[in-house]
Amino acid sequence: MTDLVVPPVRLLYVPFDSGVRDARMGAGPLALARAGAAERLRRRGHEVDEQVLEPASDWRAEAQTAFELHAVVADAVRGARRAGRLPLLLAGNCNTTLGVLAGLAEPGRRVGLVWLDAHGDLNTPETTSTGFLDGQGLAMVLGWCWRTATSRVEGFEPLPERQTLLVGARDLGAAEEAALRASDVRWLPPDLARDAGAVAAALDELATRADVVHLHVDLDVHDPDAVAPANGYAVGDGLLAADVLRLVEQAAERLPVVSATLASWDPAHDRDGRVQEAALELLARLVAVGTGVRS
Repeated sequence: MTDLVVPPVRLLYVPFDSGVRDARMGAGPLALARAGAAERLRRRGHEVDEQVLEPASDWRAEAQTAFELHAVVADAVRGARRAGRLPLLLAGNCNTTLGVLAGLAEPGRRVGLVWLDAHGDLNTPETTSTGFLDGQGLAMVLGWCWRTATSRVEGFEPLPERQTLLVGARDLGAAEEAALRASDVRWLPPDLARDAGAVAAALDELATRADVVHLHVDLDVHDPDAVAPANGYAVGDGLLAADVLRLVEQAAERLPVVSATLASWDPAHDRDGRVQEAALELLARLVAVGTGVRS
């Protein structure tokens, strides 16, 4: 009998929210590190290393810093893949996932995206009422906005809408929802996201259009009452932790999970560490499905 070789893991921490380091949702990534994210994975048999990523310049500005981080993350993901490691991103902002997708790019491979979030993140500079860049994260990934800036991120190409599944979104502006309904993005609002059959059908469809999948989880997809508020943007009618874990398993049954993101946890809004614990358990499940090692 040969010993099982467990694929190693690289945790990539991006502790920034809107260009500010280690504040608000930017405090989440390193708080998870201090809570023992890596050690929990090691206890389950995984080899883990960690890397804290910083922008290329010392000047901080929301848009500039975000796009610098996209490039840094893309390079870090490519480095993890060259080392044979599964890249897992822990980020303050959702838009940082753009860098992961850029780092995954290779000719002929279709990457599917499952984006779990309370929000659509589908605003553009023309439709946003607040100017919040992270409310445009998925729109950037789809090529709906910021095309000049994202084109400078090595490896990035807009993701085809048909390769995108938005799960759990329930707080969308009128322009966001209109754009979503006019697109080829598949949307599972909370009632369908809690329906295992509906999730299975959506993932079956995605598996015909993609070869591998990236799983993106904004932790505010969880219900703020049943779990706890993940951040200041949390809204009701969310998913249970068990719903999210089940979806991760269902996705992995259909497509290889090659990377994942956990984003947008602000520890100041957590109640009794409940989101922290949900995040750590979810991270362990993501690593399990990404390495093919169940524990």
